[in-house]
Amino acid sequence: MKARDAKRLTEQVRQLLPDVILKAAGLCDGHSIMKPEAFTDAGLPAEVVKHLTHTYKSDGSPKGTIFVKGKPVKELSGVYGLDMLRFIASALGVEYRQAMGRGFEAQNIQIALRKHFASTTSPDLTAGNAPATTT
Repeated sequence: MKARDAKRLTEQVRQLLPDVILKAAGLCDGHSIMKPEAFTDAGLPAEVVKHLTHTYKSDGSPKGTIFVKGKPVKELSGVYGLDMLRFIASALGVEYRQAMGRGFEAQNIQIALRKHFASTTSPDLTAGNAPATTT
């Protein structure tokens, strides 16, 4: 990918509302290949989703076989959730704790994203979190 393309995609992610990013991140478990529509339906830009959409091939091994509805398939086109999480974290400059397993890495990225947004947003004054006032 060209540097200007990467910059454009990164900027698209940075412009998203936290709720959109957290919704998309919540779809990812570190193991699954998702339908691209799941991410566009969550609010991610189609261009970002397209960039992360690939065709994955089964290799026939127990850990390298892709299953759809419990049946092995030769290949599957979609977005690998862990790639999505890594891309979002990178675009936002969010650091996360490394992990040995893919599922744990996904969880760590999700936790880091939630912490990132909790520390960068102000309290919602319309949801009953207004500061107390004295009269």
